Amino acid sequence: MKRNGYSLIELTFVLVLGALLLAAAAVPIRHARDVMAVRAARGEVAALLALTRATAILAGGATLVVDVDAGAAWIERSPGVRVGDIQHVSARHGVRLTSSSSLLNIRYDALGIGRMSNATMRVMSGSVTGTITISAYGRVRQS
Repeated sequence: MKRNGYSLIELTFVLVLGALLLAAAAVPIRHARDVMAVRAARGEVAALLALTRATAILAGGATLVVDVDAGAAWIERSPGVRVGDIQHVSARHGVRLTSSSSLLNIRYDALGIGRMSNATMRVMSGSVTGTITISAYGRVRQS
């Protein structure tokens, strides 16, 4: 007698085996997602710093304002005169920003040289942490 299909025990075994494989892969997938989110957010902040420097050269000075608590950043030509839209880095990438100050003002003069003290910002997602360091002259280093 020929049977068509699989028994309930065979189907259960295959489903349990698939669930075990999926559970084993969940942790590395979550970690890889966190790594990619931190890299993308760090890259976006570095790109905003480069855009701020270029704006400063064109407009005679500019400031990148980073609201660390809100996870947002924007460029200002002069205090209160915003250039472009507010960039919601934390919400876009699902990360958390931290710094020693809740509001960072990273200023560049008309020559594109930073006019501030050193600043360090951390980008975190899960157990992954990335760092953005801005020197007093406005140079950016990511790690």
